Amino acid sequence: MSQNNSSLIGSVIEREPTSHPAPKAFAPAKTGFPAVQHRSKSAFARNIEGLRKSGASRPRYAPTIVSSRLARPSESADLDDWRSQTSRENEERVANMTEEERDRERQEILDRFGAGIGDLLKRVRLAREKQAKSVQGDNNSSSLVDATQGQNSVFEPVPVTPRESIGREIASNRLSTPPPALSTSSTRPSSRADRKLRFAELSPEDVHVYESAPTSPRRKALALPPPSSDSSAVSLGRFSGCLAPPAPTPASPKVDAEPEEGSAEYIRRRYFPNAPANDPNIAWMQESQPSDLQAASALRFDLSGAPIPLSVSSTLPTHLGLHHHAEGTHAGYTLDDMFLLSRSTVPAQRATMLGVLAKVAQRIAAMSKGETEGVEGLLGREEELRKRIVAAGAEALPERGSVGARAVEVVWQCIVGWDEEITTVEGVEMDSSSDAAITSLRLDFFLPQIAALFAQGDITEETKLQLLGILHRLGQQSNSFATAIVTTPKLMHSIIHIFLLTPVSPTETSPLPDPRAIELLITLANASRQNASALQEFADALLRFISFLPPSSLYPPVLATSLLTATLRFYTVLATYGLYSHIATTAMEQLSQLSQYILSDACSSSTLVTAWTDLSAAWMVCAIDPHKTTPDHEILWSQIIGWGWSSEVNNLSDRLGTEQKDWLMWAGVWKVYAVWLEGARVNCIRGGSSERMECLDVIRDGFTDGKEKEVVIGCLDTIKQSMNQLVSLPPGQSRLPYLRAIKGYATTLSAAIRLWLACLPPLSDGPPDSPPFPLPFPRISDLCAMITVHPSWSLLDSKDRNTRHVYVYLRSLSELLSGYLRLSRRLPTTPKELWTAQALSILSKLLPGDEEIALQVMDDILSLVTPEWLDGLGIRTPPVIWDRGGMNVIKPFVVHAIRPHNDIHIGPTSPTPQSISTATTQRFPSATVLRTFGLPFSREWTLSPLDHLLHSGTSQVFKALPVGWDASEVEIVRASLVLTRVCQEVLRHYSLVNFVLTREEAVFGCMKVFMLEHGQTQTTDSTEEVFRDQIVGQFMGDVLRPYTVSAALSRSSSGPVIPTPAHPNLEQVATNFLGATPFYQYYTDFLALYDAISFSHPLFASLLLPPTSMRYPFDYRKHLWNDFGHILKTVRTPIDQVICEDLKEYLWPIEEDPQMISFYLRGLLKQQLQGFVHLVALHHIASSIWFDISTDSWGEDRAGKLLKAVVDQGNHELVREVVQYRQHAAGATLLPPQCFDLASSGQVGASRLEFVASLGLRDRLQGLFFMS
Repeated sequence: MSQNNSSLIGSVIEREPTSHPAPKAFAPAKTGFPAVQHRSKSAFARNIEGLRKSGASRPRYAPTIVSSRLARPSESADLDDWRSQTSRENEERVANMTEEERDRERQEILDRFGAGIGDLLKRVRLAREKQAKSVQGDNNSSSLVDATQGQNSVFEPVPVTPRESIGREIASNRLSTPPPALSTSSTRPSSRADRKLRFAELSPEDVHVYESAPTSPRRKALALPPPSSDSSAVSLGRFSGCLAPPAPTPASPKVDAEPEEGSAEYIRRRYFPNAPANDPNIAWMQESQPSDLQAASALRFDLSGAPIPLSVSSTLPTHLGLHHHAEGTHAGYTLDDMFLLSRSTVPAQRATMLGVLAKVAQRIAAMSKGETEGVEGLLGREEELRKRIVAAGAEALPERGSVGARAVEVVWQCIVGWDEEITTVEGVEMDSSSDAAITSLRLDFFLPQIAALFAQGDITEETKLQLLGILHRLGQQSNSFATAIVTTPKLMHSIIHIFLLTPVSPTETSPLPDPRAIELLITLANASRQNASALQEFADALLRFISFLPPSSLYPPVLATSLLTATLRFYTVLATYGLYSHIATTAMEQLSQLSQYILSDACSSSTLVTAWTDLSAAWMVCAIDPHKTTPDHEILWSQIIGWGWSSEVNNLSDRLGTEQKDWLMWAGVWKVYAVWLEGARVNCIRGGSSERMECLDVIRDGFTDGKEKEVVIGCLDTIKQSMNQLVSLPPGQSRLPYLRAIKGYATTLSAAIRLWLACLPPLSDGPPDSPPFPLPFPRISDLCAMITVHPSWSLLDSKDRNTRHVYVYLRSLSELLSGYLRLSRRLPTTPKELWTAQALSILSKLLPGDEEIALQVMDDILSLVTPEWLDGLGIRTPPVIWDRGGMNVIKPFVVHAIRPHNDIHIGPTSPTPQSISTATTQRFPSATVLRTFGLPFSREWTLSPLDHLLHSGTSQVFKALPVGWDASEVEIVRASLVLTRVCQEVLRHYSLVNFVLTREEAVFGCMKVFMLEHGQTQTTDSTEEVFRDQIVGQFMGDVLRPYTVSAALSRSSSGPVIPTPAHPNLEQVATNFLGATPFYQYYTDFLALYDAISFSHPLFASLLLPPTSMRYPFDYRKHLWNDFGHILKTVRTPIDQVICEDLKEYLWPIEEDPQMISFYLRGLLKQQLQGFVHLVALHHIASSIWFDISTDSWGEDRAGKLLKAVVDQGNHELVREVVQYRQHAAGATLLPPQCFDLASSGQVGASRLEFVASLGLRDRLQGLFFMS
């Protein structure tokens, strides 16, 4: 070890061992046990006392330790010598270098230490020189002091023993001054002892003044970018120092720098030097590129949930609290940071992050409205992030304090705040594919947690309301969700006690009842009869809001009115199931006082009046047939008469005006009148004739020339205007306000029509001599015709997230249409044909819940289809059809088509005695399952019995046929085709073509008739096959005839080359029946069946052609012309019997696939093609030969080969047709023989002859060009 190194370690002296006395033996005690030693003194005190008694003493002074500071001068001198020697060696080495070596070394230094290394070395050298001068001055002064002290000093004796040295050192240390408190600790490592703090060089532009740090956490933290060029930044003065310029970089050739240690290139050079840089075998070492998800997660947010741009995140000051968990120098929190910190064990941290997640969820929800500023990177991931955020909130829901409150806020934002507009839509299930975040909730865990939060009683009022909103939105989601809420233990009891059973006499600190809790009860009760039955137990608690009317209530008038209105609406929902109607008798006195208040001037709430009339009408419906209520006889018609509700409603009508705000109240009045007369017809003598006359005496004048007439005319005008506005709305604008307004107007007009029908005598009495009171029948008819074809019905199939639930407001329009249909039936001026056409068109607009009226309409239609009526329509039917039951044969299938679900019965908009006993829900189905219901009817409903025949093994109809029904397969098909033919004829006669079967639907329906033989055991007797029945064949031809070319020839063909289909094609039409099975597979089975059993059946053959048009994929044509090419000679369908709108569908665009061209050529040369298939093959071959037909896809080489093949192998007639064939893409299609008139085409023949001459065929074909 060198001398310098040994001086760094002080003297180490061992302490001399002291002699300890031998342990003293215990004196024996009298009892034989050792004497007890009391431990009243500590072990340390006993040890000291023992040392004193033994005479040993501890050393008083520590041994002298030679300080390492004495070696500092020699160490410094050696260091200076070493530095100077190294400097000289470096200078000599640089002097001996060439210019290229200096440039290489200089570049290596710059690459390793950066461009500023020159400035750094310069400053270090200047500092060293300055320090050297300072040290030299200190040495001169210290030498003088040492000389002065050396004259008077006395050399200290060298200690002889270590103990003496220690004592003197301690004494000297006691006399010396203690070191200052701020002196450097001697425990600091020597490697850091001489390290000093350096500051970066600053420019005047680097000095900024920012706003002071927030003094309170409540203060909003602002994202502070660098100061702009305006005068808002305060200057601290101009820097006047001298800044060292950066060292210039010499213009030397680029040297391949050594890669960074640990990088992929470094590993390759060190361990795989022979491998190329792009060797795929070592690609695993390369850093993976960030994925799209990582790029999106790089988006950062501040504590207010606002996105921080990347250009700002690296410049924000640290006092904003955005750097605590951010990577690198970027401020803000990524979504992954938030999800991680939302599970933190620190409550404050977790609560903060949950609050930020709630604000971020609000911004993500706004993206659906086009507000994507700053969060564009999250587009397309809305539902994924919503699902993760709501899961984070649900996980923290059981926590107490701020964490639990923030968790509730997060869940509320993702469930309710995500789209608050749809929370106002009632009467429909909200379930959809875009609500995966809601459906992902585990209700068996989530709902008990909410019940526990309510039971704790220590949550804030805001949190309570948020939880109530969450439950309401979950109840809207689906009927199963609503049932889960009702059946959760203690949940509904807690809601009732917290939000409704508040103190009757409220104080300043006591909570007030909240009508939103009753709205929750209404939503849950609408979901199912089971829920409504369970919620009956809370109905009695709501009587307090009826007992204390708004004038006498201790609550604010607005709140008291809202509570009363919500209570009446809840009772109305229960009455639609026939439940809780006994309260009309139990609370008769309170309800009587309510009626008096409604009729008084003190009542100014139109919603309260409407709720009262709706409840009165619902209870009247329950009283019409007391056997329909649950339990029976809860309310009787005699009680309705005794209470005099009809006279009360009459008094109400006197107070109403004609303004729009009163129209719904007029609807309520007319509804009560109508139900009163309907009940009197059943329960009063002579069919309620006296009650009708009394009612007409009251209302006739008003509808003739009074307020009632003005209201009806106003509704007609407003509905028409609103429907026109709906058509002109831009795509992004919400239709909800318009549809909601139309619902109120349509409800009022429907109530007027219902009252008109209720004033009529029974239908058995025949048509009335005169209408009970006047209505504008022509205007009502025109309006209903407009509604029937209005584009608003497309909302039923809309995929738009913003309109997927507003179709529930179409129920009011369907109710209006069904009311008009009943009205038109009773008008003596309406012929049977017109009413049938109206009924067939309106059936396609009835919605789930209208099954009762749909069944009545269907009975009326089937009863009209008689031989005599069909003869008047020009439809001849053989007597055998009527001998076997006529239309009654297919009635079970039609009934099932209207109501396919036996376990689900949706209540109608206006309850009936039948619906209150059978309804299982009052809500419209969601968009995801809407098409599984029978209504609205599709155009092909008349062919629905064929579906059951094809699936007879699983058909529900065949499992529950009525007693006495006995019909064969042929008879079912006959009746279905006859009904289809009748519907076609009637609808076309009145130009209702939008409701007639489309061409594709008719084709696919007739294909089903032939497919009845698919999979059947074939016998030698072909007469058993359904399609060979003469009547079946006749009506199939009649059904398909309107869609043939002969029917379309009268219409000019001036459209595009390929007519754009206005309706779904065959593949789309077949989806409703085939499901996931491709139509191509169905077509292959159809072709195989034709090959097996058809025997060239002409109608069977004509159905092979539609999928082979140019509108469909190449596979259909290949399958027919190649795989089953041998059957083409049996397909002799004439051109005028082809099923299409325009022959251009088969001719254009010209076939370019070489395989198909070879199949067409083979068919012309090898088979004797006839009819339309011959024209198709000839057209595509001739178009590939002659450039005047196909100018775009014509190829000279292929054209020559094809022409030579035809000339060499074809007969004379085929060669003539190919040479003379002409066709035009624009205009009408040329049919034989016009398509062979080459002479009328001008110069076309001459140009073709030139091409023939180039092939050397002029002599053989020249004569064909000059034939007349």
